[in-house]
Amino acid sequence: MDEKHMQILKDLGFELDPKNMTNAYWKSRAAEALALTTQDRDVYGCLDHTRGEGVRIFDIEGTEYLDVTGGVAVRALGLRYKPYLEFEEKINDVIRELPGMDFDAIPQTLLAEKLATLTPGDHKKRVVFTTSGGRAVEGCMKSAMDLSGKRRFVAFRPAFHGRTGYALALTSSNSKHKSGFPQGVDVVRVFYPYCYRCPYGTHVEDCSLECVEALRYALQVEGNDIAATVMEPLCGEGGLIVPPSKAVQGFYEVSKEFDAYFMSDEVQAGMGRTGKWCAMANHDVVPDYISMAKALGGGYPMGASIGPAPMYTSGSRHSETFSAEPKMSLLSLWVIKQIEDGDYLKKNAEKGAYLLKRLNELKDKYEVVGDVRGLGLMVGVEFVKDKKSKEKAPKLRDKIVKTAVQKHQLWILGAGQNCIRFTPSYVITQEELDDAVDRLDKSIADSI
Repeated sequence: MDEKHMQILKDLGFELDPKNMTNAYWKSRAAEALALTTQDRDVYGCLDHTRGEGVRIFDIEGTEYLDVTGGVAVRALGLRYKPYLEFEEKINDVIRELPGMDFDAIPQTLLAEKLATLTPGDHKKRVVFTTSGGRAVEGCMKSAMDLSGKRRFVAFRPAFHGRTGYALALTSSNSKHKSGFPQGVDVVRVFYPYCYRCPYGTHVEDCSLECVEALRYALQVEGNDIAATVMEPLCGEGGLIVPPSKAVQGFYEVSKEFDAYFMSDEVQAGMGRTGKWCAMANHDVVPDYISMAKALGGGYPMGASIGPAPMYTSGSRHSETFSAEPKMSLLSLWVIKQIEDGDYLKKNAEKGAYLLKRLNELKDKYEVVGDVRGLGLMVGVEFVKDKKSKEKAPKLRDKIVKTAVQKHQLWILGAGQNCIRFTPSYVITQEELDDAVDRLDKSIADSI
């Protein structure tokens, strides 16, 4: 950390000792002050909040890392993107504290209109803004219940939709997320289409969509009072699973048979990451509801619930204090324009195809790489004990992640029980993708 930022903290009453600027020291302090985090402090260093550019981040000891997480799909345009910083400086005089769900303002209206245009379907839509992905999911759920008069939902195993409220009831990717917490809504749960490990024992070439028939049967015997089926277009936290489009279409059709809405959770996969503004468009399905967040905010906490007009049956059915304040709305509009002007949908599709090609080389090279899959810049690698048995190798995955971060300075995250994920910023170059795969290659070799 440079002297300028040390002085800023000093002005706030915190004088830091340069001798204590170590990962061990600050991770120890963090462990005493902050509640448990999602990631393992034994693996990751303490990040320097004053440094970074593009897909390069630093810890407070000065170690540089190649980041392929993109802030868990948040930083579409990378760190310190100069045009972004220049635009943010331009709008620093904008009034911030204008609750968007209580009072109208032009930026919120324009952003809502833009999202309605970008998302699939020509039906009349309404948009509700919020501050996170989980809340965006809940906004859609409340609307589906309000408009339908029904209270139950269909969700998948595995699935991740958030860790709070109604969204937690839909989540099923790690027992730690839910154990001991009461669930807010009743959920009919079926298997996510996971062709590498089909729970019905079939293969892609002879698949009869048993997963779709399982949903139809479940609704026949458990009751069809379903407000909505909620599905990730790619299963993210559960292991970066790419479902076959015919299965997604089948789930949509069954939902309509039982007069239920269909909702796409685009929090991680949306905003052009997969080569489409909404990843569900890869499956040729037009959802009734769409939840968006992460990249939408350009680094700020922004989410959106998009659904059929009128969204709610009356005013005051749903509201939040912080919901797309003017500055955040302008930044979101700017990010969207940059993605459009930079042709990032096409670039993301092309870069993703190249990344899959390179990772498949590792699949051919290593017996422990069981599967490689993804759409655009949302790609997963699954680790197994051997290709024949497909037995999951969670301990090996954890070792590879730790080796990648600590020895080869590849900042990467796990997904599911035995996978790793690539969700890099859109500005990543082909050379940087090659570098990332090479570092992963070395990490695997060092771990087996």
